[in-house]
Amino acid sequence: MLFIDRNGEAAGAVLGALSRADYATRLEDELSAVYGKSVAATASADAALHTALKLCGVDSGDYVFVPTFTFYSYIATVVYAGAVPVFLDCDPNTRCVSAAALETALVWSELQGKPPRAVVVDNAFGSIADFDVIAPLCKAWSAPLIELCCDAVGGEYKGRPCGGNGDYGVICCDKRLTGGGGAIVCGEDRPAAWEFSRVKYTSHENHDYRINNFDAALWLQQRSVSDKLTARARKNLDALAANLDCVAPPTEGDAATYALTKAAGKIAELRAAGYSIKKPPLVHALPQYADCHYFEHEPHYSACRAFDDYCLISADMPALSRMKLIRMLKTACAAQHN
Repeated sequence: MLFIDRNGEAAGAVLGALSRADYATRLEDELSAVYGKSVAATASADAALHTALKLCGVDSGDYVFVPTFTFYSYIATVVYAGAVPVFLDCDPNTRCVSAAALETALVWSELQGKPPRAVVVDNAFGSIADFDVIAPLCKAWSAPLIELCCDAVGGEYKGRPCGGNGDYGVICCDKRLTGGGGAIVCGEDRPAAWEFSRVKYTSHENHDYRINNFDAALWLQQRSVSDKLTARARKNLDALAANLDCVAPPTEGDAATYALTKAAGKIAELRAAGYSIKKPPLVHALPQYADCHYFEHEPHYSACRAFDDYCLISADMPALSRMKLIRMLKTACAAQHN
């Protein structure tokens, strides 16, 4: 995605950052108004997630429930925090954490006498989780809910912006805007988040997680174009899903960051044509997590396995690229039906 600085806002932000204007605090204040919660800005989504885990009280050996259909660095962050990841299958419709798998895992952990210290739910690659079911489940088991919104900036769940549906939210603008880092929506725990992420130095545990003032300036000045970019991506995803059976339809409120399509065999061809492609692994299937517990959507049915032949295509493209992509994918879809 190319950001065009037509009015010089980004250039002005750069000059402001160089002049030591405090854009980081301004960013925190603006996002606090958007999400209705206190916000501490960090340098990356992984730093924000680590801070959220700390605020949940995660300690060495604690269980943290995590999705398997997600970006693997988030799971590495959970491990870095000393926790033991417990993997949850995805819902076949939302592609996010399965409420059925979550409930099974909660019952299992209670029988183990070791409830989860946190539940991490990712709005997977722009699609939106079913928080009407997931949030009450977490509340009933007193498990703090961390909502990952790194691919879902611009998305919403029943009128609430993604990132504001859990006890903590991790928001990152990198997939939608240039510049910026992560932000931790931290409820009433902003001082604790500041302390841990070294926004304000103390003699306790500190990490150098404070967002760079330059990145904060860029993020602030580009927020005005975020809605336009989301609208264009949604238009692209709607068109792809309407024309192609092999593209998964968007969820309600979908941020449309990526289109999920059965075209994994065409990755090299699509990349050569200039499209941004990902083939995310199922994290629980990686060798380093072979000994971790994994809970399926239904007994003897692992919904995430249905996505093994899918790839993710960035929905941020002009109309001509979208039309060309539809032509290319129609060939791939036809080949799969034959």
